[in-house]
Amino acid sequence: MFFPQLAVANPKWSVINKFKSAKFIDKVGAGRVFLTVDDAVDAFLHLRMTAVSQLQCSGLKTSKLFRGEGTSISVCAAGNMAQASTDSSQEKALEWIKKDKRRMLHVVYRVGDLDRTIKFYTECLGMKLLRKRDVPEEKYTNAFLGYGPEDSHFVIELTYNYGIDKYDIGTAFGHFGIAVEDVTKTVDLIKAKGGTVTREPGPVKGGKTVIAFIEDPDGYKFELLERGPTPEPLCQVMLRVGDLDRSIEFYEKAFGMELLRKRDNPEYKYTIAMMGYGPEDTNTVLELTYNYGVTEYDKGNAYAQIAIGTDDVYKTAEAIKLFGGVVTREPGPLPGINTKITACLDPDGWKSV
Repeated sequence: MFFPQLAVANPKWSVINKFKSAKFIDKVGAGRVFLTVDDAVDAFLHLRMTAVSQLQCSGLKTSKLFRGEGTSISVCAAGNMAQASTDSSQEKALEWIKKDKRRMLHVVYRVGDLDRTIKFYTECLGMKLLRKRDVPEEKYTNAFLGYGPEDSHFVIELTYNYGIDKYDIGTAFGHFGIAVEDVTKTVDLIKAKGGTVTREPGPVKGGKTVIAFIEDPDGYKFELLERGPTPEPLCQVMLRVGDLDRSIEFYEKAFGMELLRKRDNPEYKYTIAMMGYGPEDTNTVLELTYNYGVTEYDKGNAYAQIAIGTDDVYKTAEAIKLFGGVVTREPGPLPGINTKITACLDPDGWKSV
């Protein structure tokens, strides 16, 4: 990248009288000009300010004004060429993101007793165990659960690490949302199975939707939302963020999500934004929550990440970098299989792959 540079070619000053005059040798012409010291200083300052003004008016940022020996002036700037190049790259990335076929695939988190959690999800929440995979050489086991096949539904990936029976959920993770046709009936079933209900069924504050909150055996919260039949019952993942507008912009541009709705609740001092790849009633969405005045949270070590499907992990990684994300794993295939992935952090440090 070349940056524009403005420089005045070393005019040489020969002082004739320290108090009365100086001699300027013009290197462009052969003539000689005699100036008083005051005039010389005025001319020098005028030249410097004119150069800076011209750079600022053209949208450039000035840097070092003095360089080299004597009274040489060198003003260097990172200018419009660099900005234009960045803007062009971002525009191309946005065009590609709009065409990319993206879908939220699964959410990953850690549990202390895999069989206990599978039992709770299948018996109390009506999920199906889709598959289970043990990796003894790396000392962990995965279980995938959900309400339909992985290739068409958002699912949960539970991870059990050998010998670890407890994790810290922290304060940043919020809850998962599950759409059910009858919240009260579901809550009664959960109670009968020994589950923990933290909020009894009833209308949401300021609205009409009937909801309830429960906890699984590891302390993860689930919001039950009363809705009619839906192709995607596992409908929400709620995460807390420190700057909602910043997060919305990142997920729109870097991940190509749509802002489905935004609701401010000044009475309870929080604002939410629903982001996703389709309407809430038929797709899983990301619910971002901003609590007034809170900019940082403790993420603990229990929740891991969300996986998002893309046509091209290499272009996705470049877009993430362009729009303020941090790539923590450069794009490429996973060892031993053909699946290509990249991993990144959003501005709040939430991980996606």
